[in-house]
Amino acid sequence: MDFQITSVNASTNIGSTEAKKDIEKLKKEARAKGEYIVTVSGNETGLSAIARKFNMSLSGFKKLTGLTKDTLTKGQVIKNVPHEKIPDGKGLKYLAEKNGMSLDELLKLNGLHKNYQPSKGEYFYVYPKDSGDEKKSEKMIEKSKPKPVHEIKETDIQKKEKSSVSPQKIAEQIRDAVSSNYGAVGKEDFSKAFLQINEKNVKQVIKAYDELPDNDESLINAISSEVWSSKDLRKDAIMNVYDNLAKQTKTVNASQRQEFKAELDKQFGKFIGMVNTEKLDSMINSMINQQAVPSKSKGASPSTPMEIMKSSNGGSSEDITSSTLTNIKDGSGNYVTAGTLKKWAISSGKNDKGFSKVENPYIVRPLPNYNTETKKIEALTELREATSNGDLNGKVIILNSGHGGYQQNNGYFDPGTVLSVKNAEGKEMPIEEWRVAQSFVDKLSDELRGRGANVIFVSGAVRNGGMAKQQYLENLIAGKKGSDEVRELISDTDKSDMLFLSVHVESAKERPDSRMCTVRYSKDIDKELSDNINKHLKKGFMALTPDVTHDNLYVNNATKGVPSSLLEIGNIANGDITNSLLSSYDQKKYMKCVADAIEETMNN
Repeated sequence: MDFQITSVNASTNIGSTEAKKDIEKLKKEARAKGEYIVTVSGNETGLSAIARKFNMSLSGFKKLTGLTKDTLTKGQVIKNVPHEKIPDGKGLKYLAEKNGMSLDELLKLNGLHKNYQPSKGEYFYVYPKDSGDEKKSEKMIEKSKPKPVHEIKETDIQKKEKSSVSPQKIAEQIRDAVSSNYGAVGKEDFSKAFLQINEKNVKQVIKAYDELPDNDESLINAISSEVWSSKDLRKDAIMNVYDNLAKQTKTVNASQRQEFKAELDKQFGKFIGMVNTEKLDSMINSMINQQAVPSKSKGASPSTPMEIMKSSNGGSSEDITSSTLTNIKDGSGNYVTAGTLKKWAISSGKNDKGFSKVENPYIVRPLPNYNTETKKIEALTELREATSNGDLNGKVIILNSGHGGYQQNNGYFDPGTVLSVKNAEGKEMPIEEWRVAQSFVDKLSDELRGRGANVIFVSGAVRNGGMAKQQYLENLIAGKKGSDEVRELISDTDKSDMLFLSVHVESAKERPDSRMCTVRYSKDIDKELSDNINKHLKKGFMALTPDVTHDNLYVNNATKGVPSSLLEIGNIANGDITNSLLSSYDQKKYMKCVADAIEETMNN
């Protein structure tokens, strides 16, 4: 399906009441037709960001709407988006529940305030329905509402199955439920697994959950981190763990239970910030190990220390634990922790269509860095110092591997385009754009460092709300963002000795034979760099057909005073090109051409 591009025009001042009414009228008419108007420019025009609004993957949203490009323009109309008319005599809450949404989610998706009064027969955007579930009766809606654990009857799980499942299997089932289903607590998959915990196996399940591979959170933390589930459901589930454990370990103590519940209420009662389960985990571990609960006195330490989570470059200034705050916020506007961020990232990767044919994919998602000035985790930066002297001595080159970071507006890890291809053994394996781009950046970094340059590696979700929303690159160039050593180097380097290059991958799936390679620039001072890259690629890497294009890109505009370019290295949808792009030999050959272009530009 093709889409049309129109403009949202208002003859009056855009900030006037009349103009606002016109825009709201257009939005209302668009919802009635199942259309979505891109009304702003900048980081919110990315297709991935809009897909996330509809609780869909990028590939799924493209398939539904017929879109082929990730970049959108202001005024563009996207057709065939999920929408539904509010039934006569019903309200927004009914419509939300009918489509598996909370009222807040429905209001946020439609850009409405909490007191919005719908008109009779008005249409609203909704999350897409599952196949085969086009019509839900009111009875089914009521049945589908999550229930607290203590209200779910024993008959919901067959007793025979319950008694035969190992603690390891229960732990895996709970982990899978929270990894693949946002707001899992109270939903069927979670409840079915969680209700297998009892006073005979709870200690073993807790230990088994701690020992799961690639796991950086406790069972309590996993439950509390499901921020899309209601607080009451999460608190109820955590208390069930505590009460079963108290029975199994014979440490039933009214005062200790009261202290545990008071800490639970305190954490969930915070106005800002994620639940910190450090003390709760300490009390649970004390029961398991038959140790006394730590004293409340100042300076007391938990019986079991928090797991240390290193940032991607080792964290030059401070170790990161699963409770360290990031600068990513959840749907309620609260900062999320490193443990939650990592879990979201792995979960979003597993839900991508590119992984649909991959059995048990092991998806690594790097944690970003800790900034000692902001006191939060932010985009990944890493200083890679020169390895020898050369013609680029004293130069600082900032390299960005496209995507590969966390989106500011929802915490999802941004892998870029994900394709599923067959490996040498005939098994389907995913190719993620950010990994391919990072591999090229690594080769380019080695080449430049060998010529005397210091290289700063920076990675983050640019287009989808990460760097742009934080004005990250602007602050990086000003020496205000990045790890300690990066900020120091930037502050000590003149802009005339700096250069920025962002590396992405073309993914023209509709043109699988294309050998395209695009060099994009925005500022006037970018043109020479882009032309030089184009020239050297045509001369030294003839497998592609590079072309220079002028664009209005955030990454180039943000690096004011510094020559910049965005290089899309080749069409990964072309099988022949993909083989070349994944070849270490060709990657080095390709990046040598780019390094020659950079050297010519900086020494001109």
